[in-house]
Amino acid sequence: MDATNTLNETTRVTAPAASSTLNVNVFTAPGKAMVGERPKPFGEPLGFDPITSTLVFGEHDAVLVDAMLTVAEAEALADWVGLHNRNLETIYITHAHFDHFYGLSILLNRFPGARAIATPNTVKAMQVYLSPTVEHLARRLFPGQVPTKLVPPEPYDHGTFTLEGHEFRIIEQGHTDSADTTSLYVPSIGLIVAGDVVYNQCRMYVGDTTPESRKNWIAALDRLAALNPEVVVAGHKKPGAPDSPSAIQDTKRYLQDFDRLQKTATSDEELFDQMTELYPHWVANQSWLMVGFPQP
Repeated sequence: MDATNTLNETTRVTAPAASSTLNVNVFTAPGKAMVGERPKPFGEPLGFDPITSTLVFGEHDAVLVDAMLTVAEAEALADWVGLHNRNLETIYITHAHFDHFYGLSILLNRFPGARAIATPNTVKAMQVYLSPTVEHLARRLFPGQVPTKLVPPEPYDHGTFTLEGHEFRIIEQGHTDSADTTSLYVPSIGLIVAGDVVYNQCRMYVGDTTPESRKNWIAALDRLAALNPEVVVAGHKKPGAPDSPSAIQDTKRYLQDFDRLQKTATSDEELFDQMTELYPHWVANQSWLMVGFPQP
C-alpha cells in the first residue's frame, strides 16, 4: 500500500481539566484484493474492507490502537506514526481478528519501547488466528503480504491505562462481529475507539453472528451511545467518512435491518441484494461479510 493513498483524518479535542491537549488522528488503509474465489457467486470480486488504526497523542507520548494486517500497511502506519514525533508508549489491540494485529511485529520493531497489550480474553482468542491453519489461509489470501513474524500482544488484566494523565477505559463488549471484542473510551475528550463494534459506511461482518449474538452486539452499541461521545472511530470505515457518533446508530440500524430481512429472504442472494439496496453507498460489498469468511 502506497502511503500516499492512505487517508489521514485528524480531530483535535481539548480536555478541559487535563494538563495537556490530546489529539486524535485516524489512519485508514483502503480495501484490497484477496486471492481466491468468492464464497457465493454474487457481490464484488473477493476483497477485504478498509481498516483503521487510531493514534491518540499528547505533548510527548502516544497510544496507537490496532496494528493493520499486511507488511505494506504496517510499514506505512509506522512511517505515519513516526511523523508525529511522539514517544509511542502503548499499542492496544481491540480484538482478535488478524487484520487488526498481524502487523504488530513491524510496529514493535520500529518502536521497541512500546508495549503491546490486549485483554486476556482477546489474547486467548488470538490463538486461533496464530494457528498454522489460519496463518496458512491468510498467506494464501494475501500472498507475499503477511509479515514473516506474527506476535500477539501481552495480556493486560486491568480496566484502564493512561496517557499523560488521561484515562483510557477498556470496555469489554463480548461477541459483536467476533468473540471477546473491546472498545476504548477516553472520557476526558469524549473519544471512543470502537474497534469492530462500530462500522462506518462499510459493509459489516455479520457472517460470524447469530440472532443471539446480534442482540449482544446491539446492547454493546447502546452502551457506547450512552456515553454520549463526541468522536467515534470505527474499526472499518469508508475512506473519508467523518468519525461521527452517528456511526453507532447506523451500525445498529444495519443489524436490525439484517435481522428483519433475514427472516423473510428466500436465499442468501436475495438477502444480499436487499441489504445492498438499503445501503447502496456503503463500501466493501462482499458476499463473505454476510455468509462467512473463506475457509482453509
